[in-house]
Amino acid sequence: MVSLIQVWPWDVFIGQQPQPESRESDSLVRCSAEERANYLEELCGAPDYPDELIIPESKHFFADEKHRIIYCALPKTGTFSWKTFLMKLATGLDKNLGPSPHAEENLINHGITTLKPGRFPDKYRSYYKFIEVRHPFTRLISAYKDKVVNTTNCKGQADGANPTWVQFAKYVANGNPSCVNRHWMPYNELCPICEMKFDAVTKLETIYTDVDQFKKRHNFTDTYHFGRLNVVSGVPWKSTEDYLNELPKKVFSKLRKRLSADMKLFGYAKYHNQQRHPRMVALLFT
Repeated sequence: MVSLIQVWPWDVFIGQQPQPESRESDSLVRCSAEERANYLEELCGAPDYPDELIIPESKHFFADEKHRIIYCALPKTGTFSWKTFLMKLATGLDKNLGPSPHAEENLINHGITTLKPGRFPDKYRSYYKFIEVRHPFTRLISAYKDKVVNTTNCKGQADGANPTWVQFAKYVANGNPSCVNRHWMPYNELCPICEMKFDAVTKLETIYTDVDQFKKRHNFTDTYHFGRLNVVSGVPWKSTEDYLNELPKKVFSKLRKRLSADMKLFGYAKYHNQQRHPRMVALLFT
């Protein structure tokens, strides 16, 4: 197996997300989305495309037939923004295109096909396939703020009350069956990551640079605007570090173990700023 330090020498890992009006600094963008896909293949081994490559039950694959593009949409990684952008590209219209990009009828009406669960169709094997990810811990925090607070998506509490952040993290770490949801399930449980060859791996942390490269790769003009949509704010002034530092050491360690495969596969295997809080460094160095 290829060394993770060798494979992911400069990539961005965890920290504050770029705001819509800002651009990522050059120091954060040294691996292109297509280079990441090559590194992912090195880690997984070349996929042999088995005759019966199966799409999971959940609807995570979307196709732009016109441009021969396949997108594996992993919840809480910017899917709202990507689906909206793909509809713009498929229709040639840079404007608001309907009620929600998560509505299948709206996607179909704007040129995007939802792949059905079951055998992966042969015609899509030659399409350009990409996947978007973000750091598994920031994804988990986002899922808590958006899909757990004031909802019934996680029913771990005996009295039916919403779990606190620490309680939620404990349920996820322990694999509590009453608190399983696609919005925080590990990536490798939602998408056949190593069974399929991806052409690009985009990241929420470097989204604007990745989108620019995506447009150049497919000869799309700058007419089409990619916006950070449906961003969850959560508690004002509460940072990623604040959430992580609330976790008991045992819960934190279990979570890190549960999310370790996703961290390794997508280059979140080290943290290059050792001036952060010790827990933030420990998150990725051990």
